[in-house]
Amino acid sequence: MATLYDTIKSKIIIDNLPNEFLAGELKNLKWADFLWRPIQNKNAYVIGYQTELNNIHLKLYGSELQIENSLQKFYMGNNYQDFTFSQVLTALDKLNSNLPIDIYKTTLLRADVGVVINHDTTQETDRWLDYKGTLPIPMIKGNVIYGKEIRKTNYKFKAYNKTFEAQKTTGIKLLNKLMRVELKGNNRYFNNRTNPIGLYTVQDLIDPIKYRLLANELLNFYASIKKKTNLNFSKWSTKETRLYGYMNYEDSAKAMKQHHKETHKKERGQFLKLLTKYQDTTQENIVIDKLKSKIDFSINN
Repeated sequence: MATLYDTIKSKIIIDNLPNEFLAGELKNLKWADFLWRPIQNKNAYVIGYQTELNNIHLKLYGSELQIENSLQKFYMGNNYQDFTFSQVLTALDKLNSNLPIDIYKTTLLRADVGVVINHDTTQETDRWLDYKGTLPIPMIKGNVIYGKEIRKTNYKFKAYNKTFEAQKTTGIKLLNKLMRVELKGNNRYFNNRTNPIGLYTVQDLIDPIKYRLLANELLNFYASIKKKTNLNFSKWSTKETRLYGYMNYEDSAKAMKQHHKETHKKERGQFLKLLTKYQDTTQENIVIDKLKSKIDFSINN
């Protein structure tokens, strides 16, 4: 299943907003053919107003309007079917025609990109070790681990069992073993870097060049995750086997880090080089090729 854009979040200042939205009264208000409900904080003060356009959340805080949720679900009701670049253009035009503002001029706060492929999720995520020192966190629903995610302040990267998730959240039974690989990034993640992608407004999302750059960002992130390999220890030296053993045993690795910090730092670097040396390129390439195939389909259709 080819898909790329999912959730987007953007904002814009409304210049002609009726003054009653600034009064903070606890009552429903009508504006732009929508009924707006009060948003209250924990102290019961009205801090804004909210409404919905299908699944799209619209929230007003003062004169600032925030628009958020899955563009793909707005257009087709799910995020596991094909969602091509031409459909993205149609979906944004449809959304724009139903809003009281120009969606393309709104400031982009967040964009999620993802791809759904036929693959065994557990087989893939059980291989994940870390991403630049950040450990993966299990994704759990109903006491079942159905994926893993890597999260920092400005981004989240995850791979999860879409077949399981769809059944649990919507009751839909998908026939194939589907895995969704997804990157969530805010505007700082995409723009505050040596080579910024340049996502400043929703208009940037329909730039074919930036669409390809986002796809490459997803692929590069996945490729940069350190992963376990299907190891053939007969090819390893005694030193390599010993290093692998103690770094993979939680108690010994923790003890070395706590009591011999400098040695642990040095040997962890050697350990990561060891994993790269014996990397399971077959498994790696299977996933990469599947992701590339779906991305190319999305871009070219």
